[in-house]
Amino acid sequence: MNIPELLTDLSLHFNALIRNAASSMRLTASQAFHLVSIPYDGISMTSLSDRLGLDASTLTRNVQKLEKLGLVKRTRGTYDRRIQKIFLTSSGISTVKSLEEKLAGINQLLVDNMTLDAQEKVLEILEQLVWSMDCLREEK
Repeated sequence: MNIPELLTDLSLHFNALIRNAASSMRLTASQAFHLVSIPYDGISMTSLSDRLGLDASTLTRNVQKLEKLGLVKRTRGTYDRRIQKIFLTSSGISTVKSLEEKLAGINQLLVDNMTLDAQEKVLEILEQLVWSMDCLREEK
């Protein structure tokens, strides 16, 4: 297999694991991705849109659904009322913590079968891949 095929397989497998974890919490994978992408101190709609690679209208619809579930809230900017910032509610924070615990368990199972040397190599390579992807996304 070549790198693109392996990355596609890795993405598909990891997304399936996230989908299963989200489903056990009565969330969609998309909702889970949204929630774990919101920092505890909030994020602007524009920044979240960029982070998730979604257009503004799609993000707005998704955030409205999360608001109805009581997981997030939106506020207008103090100085610029056009800016909307998204925050996790206390229920949202609890949900994210539970989701992160499930994902940490999955991640632990993934590395349990690797030697420490292999774990270090994977970590280094993944950090390089994330950095490279960040660079590609910034160019656009």
